[in-house]
Amino acid sequence: MDRSDWFKLTFIVIVVTGVECLKNVKLEVSPQAVEQGHEATLRCHYELEEAPLYSLKYYRGSYEFYRYSPNERPQTKIFNFTWIEVDSNKSDERQVTIKNVDFLLSGNFSCEVTTDAPTFSTATSTKILTVVSIPKGKPVILSERRRYKPGDTLRANCSMPSSKPQAQIFFTLNDDVINDAYVRPLTFDTKREKSKKKHSSSVTSSSSRSSTIDEPHQQQLQPRQTSDRQGIQLIMQLQTFHYVSGQLNLRCVVRIADVYEQWSELQLGSNLREPIPERVRSENVCNQCHTITNSIIFGLMLLILYTR
Repeated sequence: MDRSDWFKLTFIVIVVTGVECLKNVKLEVSPQAVEQGHEATLRCHYELEEAPLYSLKYYRGSYEFYRYSPNERPQTKIFNFTWIEVDSNKSDERQVTIKNVDFLLSGNFSCEVTTDAPTFSTATSTKILTVVSIPKGKPVILSERRRYKPGDTLRANCSMPSSKPQAQIFFTLNDDVINDAYVRPLTFDTKREKSKKKHSSSVTSSSSRSSTIDEPHQQQLQPRQTSDRQGIQLIMQLQTFHYVSGQLNLRCVVRIADVYEQWSELQLGSNLREPIPERVRSENVCNQCHTITNSIIFGLMLLILYTR
């Protein structure tokens, strides 16, 4: 075996040994979906076994923004970027915290672990961070009518302020998810904005369930359509099996990643109602009762006087 063969063998041994010394490199991003303006923490887990750590680096895409090197002074180094703000008080050899996150940070984050001599082995783990913007409050659900009977066409819509990413919006009827075949995205028409505001108090809504109408009014069903809103519309013919004890519980559910979930609902039912019996009290009957009672009392008094 010549010298070149020895070099090749030594290189293979070093590589294999290095791989064995660096195991289970895994990046943890908490939370993976973070609201804009909040903070996110990255933790890099790894097993060195007998190999010493040379460096631990964190990347956003291809840009290194934080490094920990135990053999250097100072041990930590923050790379200044205007679009990423590292919280030095919450960052060390175990984790790095980013504060005031913005949408530019959505994407791949990586941690790179390198062992010291003689192997200088390197392993990387990558995770995705999603920055979201969530609306305040609950979604607004509107119905064309207050009551529906089997055979009627249920028309309703659900809308809310825009979000980033776009929200997942869906309807349920008596806790059963409505098929997407009956649902379509709302189209936006700012010309209806003023008309909508004038008549909004006469439409069934989750914020004021007493403000409802019994007759169809297609124009009033149009939501407040502006570019800063999103929503869906439901058009479905009702069947008998849709009802539970004569009622329809229509709910709109909105979800954004793992950071937002809200819902609003309407209690709808059939137009057909069972007659409610009323207890009627007749004045003539009562007068007759009083007359009979008075006669009995008068007769008893005469009987007592006669026996004396």
